[in-house]
Amino acid sequence: MTNRRVKKVATAFAVPAAVVLGVTGCSQSTGGDPVAEGTSATASAAQTSATSTAASAGNCTAVSGRVLTLPTKAAGEPTLGLPQPAGWERETSQDSDVIRGAIVNKDLVTDAFAANAVITLENAKGMTPQQALDSQVDSLRQGLKVTGLQPVPGTLCGYPSTTVTYTMPGSTPNHRSTTVAVSIPDGANLWSVTVTVQSKMPDDPTYRRDSQAILSGLQITK
Repeated sequence: MTNRRVKKVATAFAVPAAVVLGVTGCSQSTGGDPVAEGTSATASAAQTSATSTAASAGNCTAVSGRVLTLPTKAAGEPTLGLPQPAGWERETSQDSDVIRGAIVNKDLVTDAFAANAVITLENAKGMTPQQALDSQVDSLRQGLKVTGLQPVPGTLCGYPSTTVTYTMPGSTPNHRSTTVAVSIPDGANLWSVTVTVQSKMPDDPTYRRDSQAILSGLQITK
């Protein structure tokens, strides 16, 4: 992302909670709380609705619970599914060509900052998968002046990924963020996806559980 877009993601929810949490939107979702297979809720995975099942195609971690399926904006784009735990509401005010969706939790608010998750998608055509991942991390360094980043390589849905956790500086300081970036090769195109979860109460048990479910349960379908 460009520096300006990175700043928009980071500060999108640094407004009075009453304003942020009063906005909701319509979306496709399925019932229940998101739980990755292998947990105590594994037995309920078979009951997941068609939306969640469709989003779980490929090598993504199966999710038993609500999955917010985000509409594509251009031909050939991957379909993104964002796990939506109970209490997390759809927020549409920041949606754009890059920011594809966000959810906020009205019960996890500190200093007028609501815990939130933001997902972005860009076409990184011309880059290699690793270059696209590095570019996302560099945007945090250059756009937000984040220091001490230690990217952790991995895979998500079978695609190369990198994860960074950091404390946000700038106009909304002292909230903790974790960003997972994913590179999705697709013929001549390369899709670059990020999911960022952020909160000023990162040690809250509910936030820890839900943010992990959101990050690990991202669904990518081509």
